[in-house]
Amino acid sequence: MMGLMDSIRKYFSTPSSLEEGVKERWKAFDDGTYRDSSRDHDEIAWRVGVGWFESWFQGLEKRADQSLGRRLAHAAVEHEEYMMGSGDWGTPSGRVPASWFQTILRWETSGLGRFRILEDGDETRIVVEQPASGPICSGFITAAWEGATSKRHRFLWSESAGEGLVITLTQDVAQIPNPKPLNPTWNDQGFGTGAMSESNNEMWLDLRSDSHGQWSILGERRMFLHRDLILRFEEYCLPYLDGISEGRAEDYTWKGLDEKRSAWWTAAADSARKRFVTEGHHVLVRDSSDWASIARRHLSYHGLGGIESMKQIDGHGGVSLDFSTAFHPAIASGVLLGCWERAYGRNGRASIRFEKGKVTLDLLSSREIAA
Repeated sequence: MMGLMDSIRKYFSTPSSLEEGVKERWKAFDDGTYRDSSRDHDEIAWRVGVGWFESWFQGLEKRADQSLGRRLAHAAVEHEEYMMGSGDWGTPSGRVPASWFQTILRWETSGLGRFRILEDGDETRIVVEQPASGPICSGFITAAWEGATSKRHRFLWSESAGEGLVITLTQDVAQIPNPKPLNPTWNDQGFGTGAMSESNNEMWLDLRSDSHGQWSILGERRMFLHRDLILRFEEYCLPYLDGISEGRAEDYTWKGLDEKRSAWWTAAADSARKRFVTEGHHVLVRDSSDWASIARRHLSYHGLGGIESMKQIDGHGGVSLDFSTAFHPAIASGVLLGCWERAYGRNGRASIRFEKGKVTLDLLSSREIAA
């Protein structure tokens, strides 16, 4: 890992093309993850289409019957503060964002957009051009401004086609403790054991820089989001969840999770399933061994994890899949359930269990089929 750290630090001190900077920072590993080579820990990340994420997020809100933008933004503040304060990333300094060189490079290589200050008086206004996500970018800007000024701030954001995303910051006297590390609720024993993928270059075919802070693959704008952000977003949502108001809650089982976390995982999985199914992918399953290539294409390519073993469990397409690692079991399970439904043309159900540090997913028909 230190070799990767040296490479990214060299990139930060020696400007290069955005495409090379993206590939230098984010490395694909053979366990189905991407890892941020600018970090020694909390490095796992999801390479997700900007439109895909927005659709998934809206589906999550719909199933939870709540507006979750503010919670995502606060999770982003906490995440960015934690990442800046944990030693690997420098904290910006001063009230001139144009001088935040490392922050700018992180934004560009993450695909988040670019930012500049509009005014700095009683209120500070910062605009983000071509933001990848309004709530996430607002939270990241707030954390960076708080780090640069050593002051807490309240923040609001507004977004329009003409102005872009405008974040308004007002100094606050609130005392908020520094964020602590946040570990997954599941035992992700397999994470961190993989080697860099030999097909790393294949993951970047048709990578193109569209503008500062914006890049695409095969014509689709992408961004990287660390798992720590998604975990913190989940925690911000849990106290307010009261079941699932829409979707197919009956088709998901999460063994060992409490009611509120099960509800969030169900909403996250079902939204991912729905998004995948509507994309119209062609998925062919001849026997259970095909799930290895299906997972590589629809999970590992995006950094959502990988499958290390699979076995047939009934005569109607039922299959049990053991993850080598998972970015988040709910999102990965939703995508794989979508694959199952595209392959068999009927509704399925997903059941997750955690045994001996492994995550196992069973995919079955949602209804009993006569023998």
